[in-house]
Amino acid sequence: MKKESTETSSSTKFGAFIRSVLVMFTLLIVISITVWISFFQFRLPQVLPLNIKSDQFSAMNALKYLENFAKIPHPLGSEEHDRVRDYLMTTLTNLGVSPQIQKVDSPDSAWGVKYNGQIENILARIPGKDSSGAIMVSAHYDTVEGSAGAADDGSSVASILETVRILMQSSKLKNDVIILITDGEESGLLGAQAFVKFHPWAEDVRLALNFEARGSGGPSILFETNSMNGTLVNEFIKSVPNPIAHSFIYDLYKFMPNDTDLTVFKNAGMYGLNFAFFEGLNAYHNSNDNIEALSLNSLQHHGENMISLVQHFGNMNLIDSKPEKIVFFNLFGKNVITYSEKIVLPIMIIIILAYILTFIHGYFREKLSFKGTFIGFLIFLFTITITYILGSVLWKVLLIFNSENTLAFESDLKLTNPLFVFFIGVIFIMISVLYRIFSLKIGRSNFAMGAYFSWLMLVVITSVFFKGSSYIFVWPLFFALIGLNIQLIIKGFNLIINYMTSIGFIFLTILLTAPILYLIYVLLSLSNMGLLLGLVSLLSAFIIPAIDISNLRVTRKTNSKREISTFESTRI
Repeated sequence: MKKESTETSSSTKFGAFIRSVLVMFTLLIVISITVWISFFQFRLPQVLPLNIKSDQFSAMNALKYLENFAKIPHPLGSEEHDRVRDYLMTTLTNLGVSPQIQKVDSPDSAWGVKYNGQIENILARIPGKDSSGAIMVSAHYDTVEGSAGAADDGSSVASILETVRILMQSSKLKNDVIILITDGEESGLLGAQAFVKFHPWAEDVRLALNFEARGSGGPSILFETNSMNGTLVNEFIKSVPNPIAHSFIYDLYKFMPNDTDLTVFKNAGMYGLNFAFFEGLNAYHNSNDNIEALSLNSLQHHGENMISLVQHFGNMNLIDSKPEKIVFFNLFGKNVITYSEKIVLPIMIIIILAYILTFIHGYFREKLSFKGTFIGFLIFLFTITITYILGSVLWKVLLIFNSENTLAFESDLKLTNPLFVFFIGVIFIMISVLYRIFSLKIGRSNFAMGAYFSWLMLVVITSVFFKGSSYIFVWPLFFALIGLNIQLIIKGFNLIINYMTSIGFIFLTILLTAPILYLIYVLLSLSNMGLLLGLVSLLSAFIIPAIDISNLRVTRKTNSKREISTFESTRI
C-alpha cells in the first residue's frame, strides 16, 4: 500500500512538472507571436527603383543625390561645406526652382552664444495656385566634425531634392511650398535662428515639416508636434501610407538633451511636425555615419512621409482651425488610435473605480484581502527596485571591460541583443521564484492585485502630469482587471478556460506595450539598462496569472454517486 502511494505521488509530481513545462512553453510561444505581430508597425516600405512614375518617391533617386554630397565631413566653415552648398544650389536650379542663399553674420545660437562667422541657408519657393499660406520643408546640410552626415542629415536633404523633383513634375499645389536647407544646425541651430529672425518668408509659414536622423536606420517616426496637436496628427495619419506615431515619445523627448530646428520654429509661433529615424546609434555623430551604413528602406520611409505630407497639406486650406491636444498611438500595424486629452482624466477615474470594484469582487469571494494585496504591492515594488539596481550595476561593470569601445557596445540596438535577452531571463527567473515563495502565503490574486496597484499609481501620475503617455498604463491595466475578474469567477473544471483567459489578456497587453518598450529601448539605448529592465519587470505583472496556472495538479474526487477528474490550482 505504501509502495503504491509512493508511486502515485511520483507520478503526480512528474505529471505536474510536464504540465508546468507545457504551460510555460505555450506562454513563451504566445508572447513571441504577440511581439512579432505588434512589430508590424515598424515594417519599412520597399525601396523603389530609379525607373518609376514621376510622382513616386524613390530612395534610389535620393541616393544618387546623396552620393554627391555625403562623401566626407562638411562642418560649418570648412571647404567641403562650401562645395556641398554649391552642389545643392546647382541641383535645385537644375530641378527647375530658383534657389537663394540667406547669409547672416554672427548669428545667435539656440544656447544664447554668438557664432563668430557666417551661416548660409539655402532657400527656394514653389508658388501655389491659390495659396492660403506656405508649407515649409526643412533639413540641415552641415555636419559635425568627423562625420560625412549621410544619415544626419544628408538623408533628409536628399529627400528634399527628390521631393522637389516630384513637385516640379506634378500639377501645381494649392499652397506655396518653401524649401529651407539650414546651415549651422550642429553648432546651435544657427540657420533656423537666422531664418525666423531675418527672412521675410518666415512670416508666411503656416506649417513646418522638419526631418532629422539620429542613427543609420529604423522607421521614420513622428516624434514631436505642437502641444495643440489634434489637427496636425489626424491629418498626418490620413496623408502618409505608413504612419508611426506615439504621443509618449514627445513626453520622453522633452526630458532628453536634444533640440532640432523645429524647436526654433515652434518658439517663433509656427505649427510643426518633426520626423526622424533612431536605430543604429553607433552611426551617429561619428565616422560610421556614411552611405554604406545608411538604410535605404529608412530613406524610402523618410521620403514617402515627406512627399505625402507636402502634397496633402499643400492642397488643404491652411486657415486656423480649433486645435486640441490628443493622445495617439499605433495598434495593429498602420492603425493609429487617437482621442482627446480631455477624456484622459475621466478614463483615469473609470480605471480607479474598476480597480476598487475588482478588489471588492475578490474580497467577497474570499480571494483578496487588504493585507495580502498590500504585501503583493510591496513585493512587486521590491522586484522593480532590485531589477533597476541590478541592471544599473551590471551595466557599469560591463562598461569597465568595454571602455575602449563603449559607444558601439551600448548602441547595439538589436532587440535580440544577447545581453538584453540574458537580463530579461534573469528578471523572469527572479520574479517566478518570488512568486512561488510568496503566493503560498498571500495567494495569487493578492499578488496580482498588488502588482496592478503599481500600475494604478502610474495611471494617476501620467494622467495628471503626462497625458500623452497615460495610454501606456491605462489600457494594459484595464485589460488586466477584466481578466482578473473573469478568473475570480471561474474555478474547478474551468481552469483551462481560466488559463485561456490569461493568455488572451496577455496577448492584448503585450500587443500595446511591446512596441513601446522597444521604442524606449531605441531612444535611450542600452546605457539605460537599469530603467529598461525595470520596465520589463513592470510588464511582468500581467504574466503572473498565467504563471499561476503552470502549477496544476490532478486530483480525483470519488463518492458513491460519481467520479470526477478535475484540475485544481495549488494557489488560490
